[in-house]
Amino acid sequence: METPNSKQKPKTQTPTHEALLQTEWATIKQLEKMLLDPELTIKEKTNVANVLAFHANTLNKLLMQRGEKDEFDEQNLGDYVRCVEPRIARNFRRDFKVWKRTLSLKRY
Repeated sequence: METPNSKQKPKTQTPTHEALLQTEWATIKQLEKMLLDPELTIKEKTNVANVLAFHANTLNKLLMQRGEKDEFDEQNLGDYVRCVEPRIARNFRRDFKVWKRTLSLKRY
């Protein structure tokens, strides 16, 4: 015979805001280390950079919820691209131009 408590789902604890912030910082630091890995291909580094941007955005949102100022507002995207490897920066600029062209209302 089943007891009434056996049908209830176990309650999962939601992580605290501080734990989420620590996890995001750890993820960002790990991704920054991956960007410096010379064995990664350009495509892999580009994918890592995209994931890094996503987690930086998530971290900013968590910090804003906590009431803190953005951590990454001092450096814009152009400054960041200047700091990365030249091949990655060239690929980024090329892809950005294509992206702008596809969003443009004016066609060539």
